Amino acid sequence: MDHIDTRSTEETRHGDETSLPGVVNRTPLADRIELRWEGERLVGSPIAGFDQRVFGGHLLAQVVLAAAAYAPADRFVESLHIYFLRPGRPHEPISYPVRTIRAGRSRTVLAISAEQSGREIVTGMVSLGPGEPSSSSASIRPPQVPDPESLPSLPQRRAAGMAAGGVRLPPLGDWRTASRPLDVRPVDGPPGDTAAPRCLWLRAESVPEASSHLRRAVLAFASDRSLLPVIARARGERADLHRPAVSADHAMWFHADLEPGEWFLYVQDCPAAGEAGGLARGTLHARDGRVVASVAQHAVLL
Repeated sequence: MDHIDTRSTEETRHGDETSLPGVVNRTPLADRIELRWEGERLVGSPIAGFDQRVFGGHLLAQVVLAAAAYAPADRFVESLHIYFLRPGRPHEPISYPVRTIRAGRSRTVLAISAEQSGREIVTGMVSLGPGEPSSSSASIRPPQVPDPESLPSLPQRRAAGMAAGGVRLPPLGDWRTASRPLDVRPVDGPPGDTAAPRCLWLRAESVPEASSHLRRAVLAFASDRSLLPVIARARGERADLHRPAVSADHAMWFHADLEPGEWFLYVQDCPAAGEAGGLARGTLHARDGRVVASVAQHAVLL
């Protein structure tokens, strides 16, 4: 259940630009994305206290948890491919119908949708595999960047008059009360260098003894954070002033587990961008350099 309270006007450093006036959402991320059974339906809620369409990462996280509810005991989400069909309404419950496509000896494939009042807003497939990955031996190494503690937070960037680094809806103060409760630390690259990858440090709130399913749901939530600006940059547009775009679909592969609360480096690039849209790619590295997930997202320009 969301922990919503009201505060007087002097406490204006909570939330972000879409916060409902006078409302502070102190609910931890794990509780915001939680699903519940209502009869035979899995139901979740948008993030309360905010007047915006449902964040795509919120839907991705709840899709992972819907898959977990149907997962055999020895299988875990290994990949997903989700299509965004319509914007989600911010004040309406979301149901998650799940259908088993295949239950084989080594893989389970599920079809999962998100619906509001019978209106389908996302649909896609999730693959579950055996075992619980805990390490990755991939050879790709992350770029050399400053440690996250040495970089200003989004509220500090705001206070100093710095650009938000292409991150939309930066928190006003406490990132835990924002609509997208992630601590984001952009790594500023050389001005005008559009060939270099875009890098962001991110972390979510710690969740003691989080299950593997919840760890991946939190990663899925974070994977949708600020991908589209890398396409704008490839098109030669300013990160804070670019042509509007919407995410069409989102694919993600999990290679290792990462505890919520740990920093990870999100390395992004755009291999193709044109007049109609573009493709953003991302690699999520643990702080020790391990690859924990890979992401691809197609955007359509409006």
